[in-house]
Amino acid sequence: MHVPDSLALEPRIRRALERFDPRPTAGAVVITHLVAWSSWALMQWGNRVTLVHGERLDAARAAPRGLLTFSNHVSLFDDPWLTACLSGAEWSSLRWIAADATNFFGTRWKAAFFGAGKCVPVVRGIGRDQPGMAFLAARLRAGDWVHVFPEGGRSREPGGALQTPLKGGLAQLIQASSPLVLPFFHVGMHEVLPIGARLPRFGNDVHLVFGALRDAADGLASSTASDITAWAEATLHALQIEALDAFGRPGERSAVVA
Repeated sequence: MHVPDSLALEPRIRRALERFDPRPTAGAVVITHLVAWSSWALMQWGNRVTLVHGERLDAARAAPRGLLTFSNHVSLFDDPWLTACLSGAEWSSLRWIAADATNFFGTRWKAAFFGAGKCVPVVRGIGRDQPGMAFLAARLRAGDWVHVFPEGGRSREPGGALQTPLKGGLAQLIQASSPLVLPFFHVGMHEVLPIGARLPRFGNDVHLVFGALRDAADGLASSTASDITAWAEATLHALQIEALDAFGRPGERSAVVA
């Protein structure tokens, strides 16, 4: 990734960004298949994943438009474990996703591994004008699929409840690319991999509910960043209630909705 000299960065952060290589090499394709299939097996055989309104994702991906999905973030491996249940294993079918530059691209080996899975390095705290966000917006304009976690990190709320306020990166991408936008909310991943756990747990139910598909070109992309973020937050709150009303255990429902 080209990093402009005008962008003031610590040397280690600049090196992390420069390690990003988006090309689908033979090694990247192999890594993609191994990670995607093992993630799918963990979630579908070791646990149980139920999708509601999954046809909305199918319709969005069939359209010749860029697709921006966004969701809540509960466990360290919501991606790729859960998103592998949505994408398949082909490199071309995977989403692009923002990833912390220093954590995921801090060494050459990390960069090769996570870059193979279409992770894109972004730097927290330096604002909107940075190479990773520009790359993601360009992929959306080219018709690709991008996923973001607008909470900016894993929720620390009881029962994995939505953590607010949301960050502004989602609004930035919508304004820059006018994509199709599809939200979803999932419950149960906080039991598959609780915060602090190093190994996954088995026998859990994970339920994922898709919201309505929206064309950002129809007014949303021209809204202010604060209005877009407020819309996204209200949308995820509504999906949270829908998911818990349909699937949540009594303990989860009271912990999240209270």
